[in-house]
Amino acid sequence: MGGSNVPATYQEVFRTDKGVVYQCDTSNRLILEFWDTHTQLSARDFAQFRCMVETVDIKQMALSTAAAYDVEILAPPRSERCYVLTLCEIVHLRELLTGAKLMLELNAMLRECGCSMAN
Repeated sequence: MGGSNVPATYQEVFRTDKGVVYQCDTSNRLILEFWDTHTQLSARDFAQFRCMVETVDIKQMALSTAAAYDVEILAPPRSERCYVLTLCEIVHLRELLTGAKLMLELNAMLRECGCSMAN
């Protein structure tokens, strides 16, 4: 995961032991690297996908014995990728996406503070 194959234009936003989110200022995209897949998303698509992951009822998945609740199928907006995720994978993906969202918000706040301090 990640390592030396990461383009120089990618800046790491947030990392867990299961994945990483990069920001590419050249393409104005966020790159989700999760379970050896790479998915490029606009900021809007990233937010929509994060909401999709957040709305999965993990309590229902954990408590149900029905086979229909063994996996969740999620497709990021405007992407050909499709994730078929178990309960544990959804939890790991939530952690990654939530951490990335918080780091992006923190960076935006720091930029605002830097701009207002310069004025």
